Amino acid sequence: MHGWMGKILHVNLSTSEISESPTMSYSDEYLGGRGIALRLYWENVKPETRAFDPDNTLIFMTGPLVATGAQGATRMVVMGKSPMTYPEQYCYGNMGGFFPPELKKAGYDGMVFTGRAKRPVYLWIEDDTVEVRDGSSLWGKGTYRVGDILHQKHGKGARFLTTGMAGEKLVRSAIIFGSHQSTSTGGFGSVMASKNLKAIVVKGTGKPSVAHPDRLKKLNRYILEISKRLDMSIPPEVTMSGHGHLLEAIGKDNCYQCGLDCNRNRYRYGKRSEFEGVRRCQAMEYYLPWKYGQEDEPVETLFDAPILANDYSICTFELRNMVNWLYTCTQNQALTEAETDLPLSRMGTREFLETLLYSIAYRNGFGDILAEGLARAVERVPEKARVLLDPSVQPVGEVDANLPRLSVVHALLDPMEPRMSRPIAHAGFARAALLFNTIDPGSNPITLEVFQEIAKAFWGSVESADASSYEGKALAAVKIQDRVIMEDCLGLCDLGWPLAYSFTKPGHVGDPDLEAKIFTAVTGLDEEVIDTCVKRVFLLQRAIQLREGRKVPEDDFPPEFNFTEPPKPMGLMMMPGPDDHSQSPPGMVLDRDKFTHMLREYYRFRGWNEETGVPLKEILQKLNLEL
Repeated sequence: MHGWMGKILHVNLSTSEISESPTMSYSDEYLGGRGIALRLYWENVKPETRAFDPDNTLIFMTGPLVATGAQGATRMVVMGKSPMTYPEQYCYGNMGGFFPPELKKAGYDGMVFTGRAKRPVYLWIEDDTVEVRDGSSLWGKGTYRVGDILHQKHGKGARFLTTGMAGEKLVRSAIIFGSHQSTSTGGFGSVMASKNLKAIVVKGTGKPSVAHPDRLKKLNRYILEISKRLDMSIPPEVTMSGHGHLLEAIGKDNCYQCGLDCNRNRYRYGKRSEFEGVRRCQAMEYYLPWKYGQEDEPVETLFDAPILANDYSICTFELRNMVNWLYTCTQNQALTEAETDLPLSRMGTREFLETLLYSIAYRNGFGDILAEGLARAVERVPEKARVLLDPSVQPVGEVDANLPRLSVVHALLDPMEPRMSRPIAHAGFARAALLFNTIDPGSNPITLEVFQEIAKAFWGSVESADASSYEGKALAAVKIQDRVIMEDCLGLCDLGWPLAYSFTKPGHVGDPDLEAKIFTAVTGLDEEVIDTCVKRVFLLQRAIQLREGRKVPEDDFPPEFNFTEPPKPMGLMMMPGPDDHSQSPPGMVLDRDKFTHMLREYYRFRGWNEETGVPLKEILQKLNLEL
């Protein structure tokens, strides 16, 4: 049983009963992480259960590579019925940092919470000690203050998860916030608080065993040798807006036992030493003052914006969508300050941001409408404001509304998930490398020819490299989805994996089998185990969606505007074309007949009914599923 600690912790908060179940009861068929969490969800959450019901199950699940020393293996899936989805349904989040490895070091591969405590509580885990403790003194406090209190009580080495005032007030977009400024979206902070669970604290002294430690060390060295890729330390929206000079990465801030480059770093803002701190990914760019005409706003606002959102525990994906929508409404006189009691004319300033965050977190006035999430909020505003919501905005995050028309494979990928899926959009970031090469030839070695070889290795065919065609896209969609599922199951980070390309590896094509090699080195199991497990996991996700009311094949189609409206001009947006060059594809819309044919081809690859998209009995039996 290498790679695993062997136990899943179960906590009934209504009774404070604590129990355990064996990980291996699930791992043989569902691999880990997202797979095991899906099975636990299938067994415990009924379709009629609401997100804030005590019967909703809040699941945290790591993977077999976490805490083993494998590079980028720090992640944990969070799953349950989400209050952020519309209507409420199955969804998942993902978080890394130091808490997931610490949970395994304490002896547990995952945690399952049911019920609702009578008063605020927190869970304390220290190796064999697991206690539900009084959390009343933590209630009403922001996430950073909670972290300070827990460290004072349990020591700096303790790792924690918590939620802020937005969670306590059941704001639908409330995040779970953890050590190392890790977060999980999907509204699970409010699910956590609905159970009166304010925090989880863990300290551990163990570690999972590794079947072939020397082989793992050799693989880790190889990974670090070929992992030189694009410098993504400055977020793309900041870079593309011409304000990248405001941010300077001054040091790494990697997660547990990870040496891969990513955009989790220590930054200096505005070249001022008093504005230095650790910042994370997209949260750095959700509130850019110059987007709203505030070029003279002090850099302190940009520096503090992620901290302010995290302290209240409000999702920054939702906040970015919200501020952009409010700005559009203001520019078009669709909402006024009198209607919202927000200083809309001061958008982009610290004053506006602090007012907005407070009103949402405490559900004051118009903030109470926004606290329900944009998908629901627009139903309570005038029609002239409702129609201004960008079509890319989803109940959980946003997708690039242009992508299905610019990159046909996304017409299949995006509708299949219950939320925005950044790993699916990233797909190893190879397209980003090609884009930079197209803009500045010679800036990196990822030419179109190299990109085509990457497509063949990772997505099944050279044809899949051509963003505008329908050939090869059904198989590419399957392969992209399966790889994302695999990484979520193993506990691998999307910012590090897959290694789709390399500036230092001969030929510059990454290694599509590397994750499987690490899995074998850690667990001792054959690589072939992964493929069958991943297909079973994706099939189970499909079954859950169908059980909760997904309409097929209708819901497998992208939104209608993709078939009728060309994408908006976006400046330089080069996509891989059919020949030996990249192309800018303005005016493209999806062809309905070609898409339908491609969708049916995709169904065939999945073993689903070609007309309805419902899994066939033969594939269910083959994967040992009874649904």
